[in-house]
Amino acid sequence: MFRAHRDRFLAKLPPNSIAVLRAAPERTMSNDVAYLYRQDSDFWYLSGVEQPETILVLRPNASDGKRFVVFLEPRNPNAEAYEGPRIGPQEAVSTYGADAAFSTEEFRDRMTHSDPASRAFSGYLAGVEKVYLSDGGDAKWADGLREAIGSMRAGDAAPPAVVDARGVIHEMRVVKDADEIALIRRATEISGRGHVLAMKTVAPGRYEFEVQQALDGYCFKNGVRRMAYPSIVASGPNSVFLHWDANDREIRDGDVVLNDSGAEYGDYATDITRTYPAGGRFNREQRAIYEIVLAAQKAAMAEIKPGVPHARIGAAAARVQTQGLIRLGLLSGDVDRIVRDDAQRLFTKHAVSHWVGLDVHDPGSYSVGSASRPLEAGMVLTVEPGIYIGGNAPGVDRKWWNIGIRIEDTVLVTKDGYECLSCFIPRESGDVEKMVQSGSPKS
Repeated sequence: MFRAHRDRFLAKLPPNSIAVLRAAPERTMSNDVAYLYRQDSDFWYLSGVEQPETILVLRPNASDGKRFVVFLEPRNPNAEAYEGPRIGPQEAVSTYGADAAFSTEEFRDRMTHSDPASRAFSGYLAGVEKVYLSDGGDAKWADGLREAIGSMRAGDAAPPAVVDARGVIHEMRVVKDADEIALIRRATEISGRGHVLAMKTVAPGRYEFEVQQALDGYCFKNGVRRMAYPSIVASGPNSVFLHWDANDREIRDGDVVLNDSGAEYGDYATDITRTYPAGGRFNREQRAIYEIVLAAQKAAMAEIKPGVPHARIGAAAARVQTQGLIRLGLLSGDVDRIVRDDAQRLFTKHAVSHWVGLDVHDPGSYSVGSASRPLEAGMVLTVEPGIYIGGNAPGVDRKWWNIGIRIEDTVLVTKDGYECLSCFIPRESGDVEKMVQSGSPKS
């Protein structure tokens, strides 16, 4: 998979160019404790190298045949006594399929080696006119490299231009290949089973974090190293906050519980939300909002097929949600005008679709020029309409207060339409209630 990504990337670069990518730096959480390391997504996409302090050099027109060169820290027995073995330059060729591997201590010299007498460059930058650079989030390192490149001159020739490599990589990442789809599918299967377990776990008197633990714990037991984002378990008044992740409230009878959680598998993400009644049954107002959101999601999914502009997904959901909110008396006026002015956002808050891949909000443009981007087979995206009515909402009857409903699924665009990867998790209100009732005793 990584070799295929590199080959495609190299084919997009001009012959007189070179690409340099830096691994994500380690980040300090507190004092001398680091966060669990997570590789930069673009770096991982092209290499499959997990280690920090690593540099990739990709050369589309390498005269010596070394198109994929890796620079890694030398093996350090003292460090490995604490952290376990790492891959060093001696092992990198066979482990990562590199054409050559060296110590990071050699990076600058191999890039910019020059003969002071002739002022000629014989390093990897010799004859290069453009450097595609990705710093992995280490801006200081990138600034130093730009400064070194900017000072280069061979006779009267100008130094190479430095451009951002991410634009090329991000466009590649929008359409997934079969290997990537398999990893996203696995992340979704595991996360979906965790969602089902969470539905069975919820009950009045339990805490949000207990529901989170049921889902996250299931994922970790089944090969997941980390969640794709902090899990959101938001009950009652917390359900109206889009990214609530404190997960510290005691759940009460009569609450809805909004659970937005998704795992990574092989560094590929999924993104799923289900909302359910803590006591096993929606009340009338909760059910009314739930049915609008579900209808909006179905209408949005029905638009998905190759060639359809991405914006039509959101437009379909907006129209159904607006019609429903007018029907309930929460909005008034002409449907077309409300949607055109985005006035439904008073309650719907957010857009309803984004790309999913190595990042839960995967990069890549949603437009082509001034037009919405047409969908293609292999794209993976969310469909996630929601309605959120906070406590003390001005002009809103209190019976609607503290109802936050979101239904979100991860969807694959296929050659004929779409496949909803996570729709095996109950969505119909009656099925959701049955799943909740099948678990912990409800008050």
